[in-house]
Amino acid sequence: MRSPAKEPLENTNRSVVCQKRKLLRRYAPEYRPSGAHNSPFLTTNSGAPVWNNNSSLTVGPRGPILLEEYHLVEKLANFDGAHQGSRPVIVRFSTVIYERGSPETLRDPRDFAVKFYTREGNFDLVGNNFPVFFIRDGMKFPDMVHALKPNPKSHIQENWRILDFFSHHPESLHMFTFLFDDIGIPQDYRHMEGSGVNTYTLINKDGKAHYVKFHWKPTCGVKSLLEDEAIQVGGANHSHATKDLYDSIMAGNYPEWKLFIQTIDPDHEDTFDFDPLDVTKTWPEDIFPLQSVGRLVLNKNIDNFFAENEQLAFCPAIILPANALKCAHYNNHHEGFMNFMHRDEEVNYFPSRYDYVRHAESYPIPPAICSRKREKNENNFKQPGERYQSFSPERQERFICRWIDALSDPRVTHEIRSIWISYWSQADKFLVQKLATRLNVRPSI
Repeated sequence: MRSPAKEPLENTNRSVVCQKRKLLRRYAPEYRPSGAHNSPFLTTNSGAPVWNNNSSLTVGPRGPILLEEYHLVEKLANFDGAHQGSRPVIVRFSTVIYERGSPETLRDPRDFAVKFYTREGNFDLVGNNFPVFFIRDGMKFPDMVHALKPNPKSHIQENWRILDFFSHHPESLHMFTFLFDDIGIPQDYRHMEGSGVNTYTLINKDGKAHYVKFHWKPTCGVKSLLEDEAIQVGGANHSHATKDLYDSIMAGNYPEWKLFIQTIDPDHEDTFDFDPLDVTKTWPEDIFPLQSVGRLVLNKNIDNFFAENEQLAFCPAIILPANALKCAHYNNHHEGFMNFMHRDEEVNYFPSRYDYVRHAESYPIPPAICSRKREKNENNFKQPGERYQSFSPERQERFICRWIDALSDPRVTHEIRSIWISYWSQADKFLVQKLATRLNVRPSI
């Protein structure tokens, strides 16, 4: 029996087959869209060349980021997801780097996100258990997460990928003095601090603006796990911190944190040796003391983990339509994405003589938001060095051992290892001498 493919074809069918063959040749593997390195430069999803994948487009050197920054919007849209959930005041703790269900005893930053439902709308205080962050510009956030996550080919987290990426970002040094410190593995969520990380602007009724940072301090103190303790605890229960939090609240041993703020007058920001808006920097407490402004007590567990934790959405800048407001609410946002509001009004436009709604009272706006220089002196090494120097000798030794282990990854190249030695040499000369000796690398001091 002859194969159907060899039977005579009508002219029209023969033409279609020929066209298909031409298309197959045209879209052979070397021409198909691929993640392989078949382009000499980065491109957008549509193939347009990307000339800057490191910095966001801003209004002037110190102004806000522009929405017309297509590459940033596309990059974040491919990375983010939307969720929903609500509660009068709710806190979400979570790990950052590792996937869901991974042991809570791994060395990893912890999310510390608080949502306040107020009469004036939702306020999301989003942060971590460390007061600083890895990167300075949000453009690099998806890349940072990709570097910290497991290798996409093997699904194994590897130090060479992390050290490779952050070798391009010396501002990450400060964050690593927290992550590779003893506090890099919190004992549980009740015994860890929280920080808003970002610098906020609070404006009084006279229009005077102040820079503000938020800090949560646990009343039961800060406790951490060393490596051998983490192995023992994690081997017995991979979700020990979640269980500890749940059991403590059920038993009436309510976790409590004091809320503190630090403030800076923007008129004086140029007098400091760091940029107050830089998320890789802390504000020295001897210059900007902590001011107590409130406390947080967790006295009720959630009823459904998926609905009230997994789907809980946070944003430090806007009120997401996915979050059900607890305040009086009114607008004309009908039929949009994830619009869950029950609407029965006939007037869905503004203004209208049939509707009493009006504009809210105006609020003060700080002047000259687009003035001054964004890229101030980065000063990437002073604060990491000072933090390392504040450690006890035993704590310094544990810190060094963790860096030795990371830099000893067989796929960490001599170039990458030398870059990190160079970074640490600018932070503390005694630290780098110990690293260089044990790694058999010549420090460039």
